[in-house]
Amino acid sequence: MKRSIIFFCIAAIVYMCGLNLSAINRYFSEEKKEIQKIEEKEKQEKKEEKKSTKKKVEEKKVAKSTEIEKEKEVKEEKESSKEVKTSGKYVDQSGDPYTNTVTVSNLNDIDILVNKYSGLPSDYTPSDLVTVSNSGEHNAQMRAPAAQAFEQMVAAASQQGFILNACSAFRSYDYQSGLYYNGVNGYGVEYADRYWTRPGFSEHQTGLAVDIRMDNDTSDLDAVRYNSHYPWLLKHMHEYGFILRYPDDKEDKTKIAPESWHLRYVGVDLATYLYENNLSLDEYYGA
Repeated sequence: MKRSIIFFCIAAIVYMCGLNLSAINRYFSEEKKEIQKIEEKEKQEKKEEKKSTKKKVEEKKVAKSTEIEKEKEVKEEKESSKEVKTSGKYVDQSGDPYTNTVTVSNLNDIDILVNKYSGLPSDYTPSDLVTVSNSGEHNAQMRAPAAQAFEQMVAAASQQGFILNACSAFRSYDYQSGLYYNGVNGYGVEYADRYWTRPGFSEHQTGLAVDIRMDNDTSDLDAVRYNSHYPWLLKHMHEYGFILRYPDDKEDKTKIAPESWHLRYVGVDLATYLYENNLSLDEYYGA
């Protein structure tokens, strides 16, 4: 009997231990699974974090690259502007007109300054003069690049519905001398100096200047001012390399009375720069 009880107790203990071991095994199995899930989650989070960090680094690289490109563009634009702005040769225009004058040396350049402080040699005649095809009542001549640009502007004017003519362009030293001294004889030196330039100081001798008429109106040179298409010309002439040489509000700079009809070819880059900054050629060289 005692043996039976002992055996039963032993069997019960073994059975209970077996249950506990099973429960323990199940517990640890579940714990292991939970730990694995947590580890997997942490691993995934680290992976996502790494991916996010990499993306941010890439975005920063792209942003930096874009910033560098923009800075490069701005720098190039500034350098381009600086190149145009500083290409002019400084001319001292602080004294009275026709005093302490200089003689133009870079005669082949299209952006030369000719005014009451900067003159041309008396024997200078451009070597590349050509007749402007649409030269109205005169056989106006201009330097080849200026003539070509003017004819392009004439074609554009035609598209806008008006006629653009060159009534006067190149004038020799002797021709200008006759004009000026006729003015002096008729009106006096002070008046002549306001409305004409002395021989050797006229832009017309460069072959880069042109007096215009619009719609064949020969009543008066200033008639262009009242033509309905004149505002278009003022707004777009720089696109063809021309500027209004003697604007209404620049007489204190040009030392010449306003001339609505007098255009000057300086090339598209400089013409655009002067137009956008509201500068006369005299101001450009005096900067």
